[in-house]
Amino acid sequence: MVTEVDLQAGLSRLFHLGMELAERIQQDAMEAEQPETRAKLATAFHRISRSVRQTAALKLRLEREAKRAVREDQAAVRADRERQVDLRKTRIKARVEQLIWTEYEGEDADRRESILEDLLDADALEDDFLDQDLDTQVARLCLDLNLPSPLAGEGGGRSPTDEGSMIPSTAAQDRDAFDAAPLLPQREKEDPG
Repeated sequence: MVTEVDLQAGLSRLFHLGMELAERIQQDAMEAEQPETRAKLATAFHRISRSVRQTAALKLRLEREAKRAVREDQAAVRADRERQVDLRKTRIKARVEQLIWTEYEGEDADRRESILEDLLDADALEDDFLDQDLDTQVARLCLDLNLPSPLAGEGGGRSPTDEGSMIPSTAAQDRDAFDAAPLLPQREKEDPG
């Protein structure tokens, strides 16, 4: 079976041999003294040079097709990764949003969902996003959003001060401070007077 490399090498060799022959025939035609001989050599030169041009065109076309196939393969790999990233983001988002709405409501929940979107978009740009453990990603985002960690068995709508809560008191204080602070910088209002 002929491989792509063998085909390219063969076409290159055929091209070079054809060029040598065309140059030799052209030289012989220029040196021929008889008009009939010169005419026969000119016809032979025309046929050989046409064959050389066709060989060169075929070689270039095959190279372009090979490059296009590589680009298409790379595009397919990128599209597949994008689908996998979107699926992973959807799974993470569903789990974290459930915790957000268990722990918060109204504007607080909406604000955390918006931040979750931004954090997920940033995380998805990392090369190892799909290689990371899903539970670990969820737990890290919960930490970033000051939500109870599902890995520690926290959550379920209990207050940090409830008996049996898994959230240490310092974490509860940090959470209260987080809740009191705006998550996004706010512009100072100008005094109209």
